Amino acid sequence: MDIRVGKITKAYPNPNSEKLYNEEIDMGNGELRTIASGLQKHITLENMQGAMVVVLCNLKPRTLAEYVSQGMVLCAQPADASKIEFLSPPAGSQPGDIVTFEGYERKPLDVLPSKKSPWDDVKAGFITNGDKVGCYRNPDGKELSFTTTHGVCSAATVANGIV
Repeated sequence: MDIRVGKITKAYPNPNSEKLYNEEIDMGNGELRTIASGLQKHITLENMQGAMVVVLCNLKPRTLAEYVSQGMVLCAQPADASKIEFLSPPAGSQPGDIVTFEGYERKPLDVLPSKKSPWDDVKAGFITNGDKVGCYRNPDGKELSFTTTHGVCSAATVANGIV
């Protein structure tokens, strides 16, 4: 997975969808990425603007409601899906900061394959722990934090949830 910190520089409701926001996200080093996120009913437009977020960057680009989406903004939600909120990078993070997991060498593919994607293998293990820290629960059951050089990524209120 290529997981990095980004900053939403522009967000607006997708005119072709009642669920999607269209976003432009600064990924650092001059890279601007377009992403469509189904967050209209969960996060206000005001809270989208300027938000620092954690982005899965190497999904195959696809068109959602006539908008090219080049990744996924990672969010946390409780098991009952009663709310959704950003998985946020730690204070001091900058666009382009790399997210790592202890014990795993970072070797992201340029684009994840559509079939048998590594994302499908790990997404069920992406959680928030009791301290609201984003983690990957590996097959051995060990929880490894989403980590940047500034600390760990976390949710504001969602403990023991899914990412």
